[in-house]
Amino acid sequence: MRAGPRFLIMLMCTLGITAPAGARSTGAMLDECARIGKSFFRDGQARTDMQYNGQRVDGTHAINGDIFLETRKASFACSFERGGRRMVEFVAEGRPQNAYLPGGGGDTSGRNLVQVTGVAAGDVLNVRSGPGTNYPIVGALSNGSSVYRLRCEGQGRARWCEIEMRSDMRERGWVNAHYLQSGAAVQQPSPPPAGQGGTTTERVRFESGTSGAELNGSLKPGASRRYLLRASKGQDLRVRLDARGPEFYYQIFNPDGSFLLDQMRSDQAYRGQLWQSGDHVVEVINRSGRTQSYRVNFRVR
Repeated sequence: MRAGPRFLIMLMCTLGITAPAGARSTGAMLDECARIGKSFFRDGQARTDMQYNGQRVDGTHAINGDIFLETRKASFACSFERGGRRMVEFVAEGRPQNAYLPGGGGDTSGRNLVQVTGVAAGDVLNVRSGPGTNYPIVGALSNGSSVYRLRCEGQGRARWCEIEMRSDMRERGWVNAHYLQSGAAVQQPSPPPAGQGGTTTERVRFESGTSGAELNGSLKPGASRRYLLRASKGQDLRVRLDARGPEFYYQIFNPDGSFLLDQMRSDQAYRGQLWQSGDHVVEVINRSGRTQSYRVNFRVR
């Protein structure tokens, strides 16, 4: 078993091994690397096991870490400049993820928020398992969907990009780059109309012998409805919102109040494995300027 970071620091002190003069303490670097790892894997409460691996020939400090998530263990690594005051590289899932560096990093290989655009009404953009139409379809995106663009490459006369969904399962796939618009143009949810709104709560109950339910509702401008859905860790949750008007969003909260899914447009369904037990909250929000009706479908397996 790998020794914990505090034990390693004590051992280094006992043996007379210290960080270079003027450098930030090893413990501070271990803590910052752990914090970035928790941010990347979206689990601020997860246990981490960190190890300082010393100073490289080029002067940078190397740190490795493991994070213990609900269903798996993942590894990541950080590099700090010679003085240990600035993180210069963060690696996870087999590649640099420098968009997660403190201050944004600015690495073009990092995650960039983009929007799907140019898809015809009633049609979808196919998400494929690889960069090209010869790869199997693994999903679909509608016009206006927001995703993270990871990297792009040319395939013949076309350019394809690997994307990551904005969900807890972080599903990935490839789409034609022609349909992705840069992050600056991504539309964010508009605020509710002033002077209106209100939130109501309703518990979702499944009929005996079933694993799903479909509910109809109507919301005034700026209003929201929170659906309480009891489910257990490890179960699969599916949510589909069909809104009869524009500007409908939904978001999902874990039983402890943390985000399971940030706000998504109604035209994008959700599917993911739960990692907590208890009452999950699916909140439907009407951000339009008029009363709108909708239908929401829940399924837990």
